[in-house]
Amino acid sequence: MRRCPDRLGGGAMKKLLLAVLVLLLLVVAFGGGYYLAGGGLPGVTAQASKDGPAPAGGTAGAANGTAPAGAPANTPANASAGTKAADGKDAKDAKGAPGEPPPPDIPVRPAAATAKGSTVYAVELGAFRSPDNAKAFARVMQDRGLPMSIVETVDAGGRSWLRVRAGSFADLWQAEARRPEYERVAGIGGVVVGETFPGAPAAAP
Repeated sequence: MRRCPDRLGGGAMKKLLLAVLVLLLLVVAFGGGYYLAGGGLPGVTAQASKDGPAPAGGTAGAANGTAPAGAPANTPANASAGTKAADGKDAKDAKGAPGEPPPPDIPVRPAAATAKGSTVYAVELGAFRSPDNAKAFARVMQDRGLPMSIVETVDAGGRSWLRVRAGSFADLWQAEARRPEYERVAGIGGVVVGETFPGAPAAAP
């Protein structure tokens, strides 16, 4: 009767030791797998987060210092060929189409000095002191489809002005009716001006 408690106590102790041993084995197995996966190695996680995810198919090439498969190598020969091709394309674009003549300059005429005759109206879009600027602006407007003319006037101080005008109308109201269209095409505001010629008919707009 006295040996029963000893046997029961010994069995419980064995079970407790067995449970502790199993728990230790689980901890060792789990910890070993975690370290083998790189989760517990110092520097591995930090380096991976710093560098970011590696591109697919490019890890081996980056580690060995070689270009990935399918990517052209950046050799001096290839770089020189690419530079020559780009230079040739730029030169071709700069020259434009072969045999294409440059657009003619819009002539500059003096303003009519008569006070009697037929009055012709136009939409004045700008006034310039420089002939080159006036011609360049008139050429741009002409390329947009506007009938342009350049008229030279002299102000009270003796300074010459080159006035860039669009259209030619025999009636003031016709010019005013076309002014919004011309302003929309030119992208700037204009003003209708009249010029008197000695009996000269107005040109078609």
